[in-house]
Amino acid sequence: MSRSAKIQLIVFTAILAVLATPFLIPLNMYRGPLERAASAALSREVKINGSLHLTVYPEIGLSLSNVTIANLPGARDAEMMAVDNLVVGARLMPLISGRLEVTELVLQKPVIHLEVTKSGNANWTFGTASGAPKPADAAALNRIGFSHLNLKDGTVSYYDADSGKSAAVTDVSLSLDMPDIARQTLARPLTLGGMLTYNGEKLKVDGRLDNFGQLLSAKTTGARISIQSNVINAEFTGQLGAENISGALKLGAHSVRSFAAWLGSPMPPGNGFGLLALEGTFTAREGVYSLSHTHLGFDSMNVNGDISLDTNPKVLTARGHLSIDRLDLNPYLAPGTETDTVKAAKAKAANPDAPFALSGLKAVDADLTLAVGGMILPHLKLEQAVVKAKLEDGVLKADLSSLTAYGGKGKGTLTVDARGSVPSFHQTLEMEGINAQPFLVALMDFNRITGKGAVSLDLSSKGDTSKAIVGNLNGKGDVRFNNGELAGADLVAVARLVQSVLTGEALGAAVGGGTKTEFVKMGGSFTVDHGVMQTKDFQMVNPAVEMTGQGDVDFAAQTLEFHFEPKATKGIPGLKVVDIGVPFFVKGPWAKPSYGPDVRNLAKGIVRKIENGAVSPLDLLTQPGVSLKSILGTGSKSAK
Repeated sequence: MSRSAKIQLIVFTAILAVLATPFLIPLNMYRGPLERAASAALSREVKINGSLHLTVYPEIGLSLSNVTIANLPGARDAEMMAVDNLVVGARLMPLISGRLEVTELVLQKPVIHLEVTKSGNANWTFGTASGAPKPADAAALNRIGFSHLNLKDGTVSYYDADSGKSAAVTDVSLSLDMPDIARQTLARPLTLGGMLTYNGEKLKVDGRLDNFGQLLSAKTTGARISIQSNVINAEFTGQLGAENISGALKLGAHSVRSFAAWLGSPMPPGNGFGLLALEGTFTAREGVYSLSHTHLGFDSMNVNGDISLDTNPKVLTARGHLSIDRLDLNPYLAPGTETDTVKAAKAKAANPDAPFALSGLKAVDADLTLAVGGMILPHLKLEQAVVKAKLEDGVLKADLSSLTAYGGKGKGTLTVDARGSVPSFHQTLEMEGINAQPFLVALMDFNRITGKGAVSLDLSSKGDTSKAIVGNLNGKGDVRFNNGELAGADLVAVARLVQSVLTGEALGAAVGGGTKTEFVKMGGSFTVDHGVMQTKDFQMVNPAVEMTGQGDVDFAAQTLEFHFEPKATKGIPGLKVVDIGVPFFVKGPWAKPSYGPDVRNLAKGIVRKIENGAVSPLDLLTQPGVSLKSILGTGSKSAK
């Protein structure tokens, strides 16, 4: 054998001797010291119930089976942790000399129970058996000195004894690493990465804690954590402690509904609440989750402001101040389960009498102040409003101020009571400077009146469809418009043709086509009873004629019946005597009404003339035969 070969054999033999030495050590000698050291460090009883083996993979150390760590006294679970197999990595030379210097811990199939007791102590803080840490005692934990911790196929549960709430993650495979420094201490940064499953969804987790020891001692440490999954993607940077969390949060969800269901708080079926993108300052403390300086985008809306969610009450409670660029409520009131609000709005438009979906009002309580850039309600479109909304036990009360709509300004209120099987509504509205045509089109699909004026409404109803709500409408109001036009009929011409003793013209020349009635003032007060509006003091003032009237408007049937009494203010050309003002009616579908003389009111008018001194027909009309023919409608097919 050559000299070189002998040297190689000696070296190889020495290496084998070194590697074999640990296997000759009686490993049971470590059981008691390990249990005592770990128990002293954690102030919890640590038991190694299974066997101890030497391991060379992933590195030299000990393999301990069936290891348990006791929980706090009075905790729900007797053990805080139970591990099928615990591998304790150790430095080789101290191990050979009988000293255990830990470098790595590998927990295979651990079951970890995290709990906050009714007294508020967290069982993952160490130092005393009661869970209230003392830094001097907790320092013993530092002597474990590991720099790597791996959890494989674990389960971690959380329980709050005060609220009774619990959660669990499974399939936990995480790697936690700290810088390997000579001084044995846990006051080091910790990085983590791996996978886990929560509520059936796999999450990829990455992060860093600035000081792992601080967290174990129930103190706050800087943290960065990111989560990626099919449900959410989130990144948090800030402060993490046993009692509170605060920092910058970025979060995106493919669907608010699926996100809420995944968190264990499913929303009632309905439309909207789809794609979500959020960025703001996040805090969590004692079951209250707050977002401030937040920008939120979802359902084609942009929301900014502050909001908090309190999970302590029986019903989730939201509070905050928010600004919203545009809010369309119609898709959320429509039936269906379409997260795309555009599609939901189209479905509602295609089936306008489908029942409203109001079950969401019972799912949450809220106290919110909203500055809304634009709000679309059924039959009403607001350009801007400040809304103070309070939702409690299925009753929504909204106070609308700084309201602008249809060119006017004002205020209003809205109450929706969804507690019963049939929802009820109450709305008030006071507006000035409003444009008549777009307002009446939105309110009742009537587009024949222009002008500007004031509107006052106090209406209530009940029903789960638009048709039912219109049919049950009750209340009162006042509408006054100035300097406008009534399209589709020249009521002045109607009055002249009905009244005139000089013409036998057909009434059709005064209605239809491009005819219109100009007015300086028009309007009156009204009451509404089961969807029928009635007015007794209607007035329309024209430069030539003043008309007073009374009548009904049936909103459901879209019909009207009005009786007018005209009075010429400048006289009618062709008459040599005082105009008597022949009454006439307007009735039928409001899209195409009919017109004619009101014979009964005409007779009353003649009687009044006689009572005022008229003694002969010539005192009433210059040509009574032609006049009566016109008045009674025998000369006009349209005068019925």
